[in-house]
Amino acid sequence: MTWTFDHLAFNTADGQSLQDSFARLLGLTPGRRPPFPFPGRWLYQDAHAVVHVIEQPTFDDTALSHIAFRTDEPAEAVLQRVRDSGLPYQVAQVPEDGIWQIFVQMPGGVVIELDALA
Repeated sequence: MTWTFDHLAFNTADGQSLQDSFARLLGLTPGRRPPFPFPGRWLYQDAHAVVHVIEQPTFDDTALSHIAFRTDEPAEAVLQRVRDSGLPYQVAQVPEDGIWQIFVQMPGGVVIELDALA
């Protein structure tokens, strides 16, 4: 099994300010974002969305939400590995893309998102 870094996600009340900062510092540009039921934006380097911004007005400061990795392993196999680990997790799907998102709570509080195709 091979894992590839996919993206970092941040929670923030001010998505525009964060977007502008990533544009100035790293040259990231806004691009396509699936129709999630919450506001946000995706910032791209070339064809890859490397920063996801989740806009939440309740946040006073910008905070890391999660770190995401992707694999070509089937989602059911990844989910079984997560279940076997005993770590707490939640499962979601990217609207219109068929990608499973398995959010795993790691020791110490870091959340990792494992992306796999159904």
